[in-house]
Amino acid sequence: MTDASFRIIAPYLHDQALQTLCFADENLLTSAADLQPGSQLLIISNRFDVYSACKAQGLNAEFSDYDCSRLPPASFDRIVYRVSKEKPVVHYLINLALGLLKVDAELILAGEKGDGIKTYADKAGKLFGTKAAAQKHGNSYLARIRKTSGAGSGTALDDRDYETARVIAELDGQPVVSKPGLFGWDKIDAGSEFLVTVAADYLAANQMQPGSLLDLGCGYGYLTLCSAGWSSLRERWATDNNAAAIHCAQLNADAFGLPVNLSADDCGARIQSQFDLILCNPPFHQGFSVDAALTEKFLRHSRQRLSRGGVALFVVNQFIPLERLATRHYSGVEQLASNGKFKVLALRP
Repeated sequence: MTDASFRIIAPYLHDQALQTLCFADENLLTSAADLQPGSQLLIISNRFDVYSACKAQGLNAEFSDYDCSRLPPASFDRIVYRVSKEKPVVHYLINLALGLLKVDAELILAGEKGDGIKTYADKAGKLFGTKAAAQKHGNSYLARIRKTSGAGSGTALDDRDYETARVIAELDGQPVVSKPGLFGWDKIDAGSEFLVTVAADYLAANQMQPGSLLDLGCGYGYLTLCSAGWSSLRERWATDNNAAAIHCAQLNADAFGLPVNLSADDCGARIQSQFDLILCNPPFHQGFSVDAALTEKFLRHSRQRLSRGGVALFVVNQFIPLERLATRHYSGVEQLASNGKFKVLALRP
């Protein structure tokens, strides 16, 4: 289903007379098919699945952590952005837009009230040297903010130094880095910690010595880093859909001196190898709502990447009925452990 807030800004992407830039995250995923290729439109996305969908549609698209360093200042007539969930990302992109837009060009923002769109519009207006108000369209809001000749005289919005990876924890005395733009970026995830403990016990109890590992949806690479002491591993792969995740996972692997094949990918779809062990802490839910399509994708792709005799270990919230869903792809589904909040399942072909 097309995102309602993206639907109200989509018409602003089709003006062939205007040099237009669109910042896109997951909100564009279901809407790429509605866009028409145009020589004046550039889409930059931090999501590999969104980038892939845009390229398949014939759109001019780039995949990066919103890297605009190659783009000349004041080169766009219009920037269109359906605001993201994370405040540092939104602030960073509004700040970027200020430098990339020509004078009298406009930034077009959309989002729902719960996304903070009204506040973002007000902040952007002050930064751009004008008054701005978000107009209601159903459950969504649209704001058109024009860059004036006096723009930029105020303080840039606080993006928590978005571009910079910073130390957020230590693992075996070694600093681990992450950055805004990743889910749970500023801590070690409790589910991932639980998965590592259960996985180590499971391998020891079953005298398993996997030769290859895939960290599916790796984030900044915590699960991969925890495998550093598993001496049987000859090959490690890690993959994620998010450009910032791939960047941080590479930084951490390099700092740990750990050889890892990193792949920006949509659930490992581009990886051809098969693995003895897959570790996964998937983003299946928001609150108590479970993304069934994403769950299906992770299960299907993990099964395709698993070697004969291999095992996939998933950690999920206790309420997610992964056992039932996994039986469509796996004949062996076993709950290994539960701590009341999370459970770890072993999935076997």
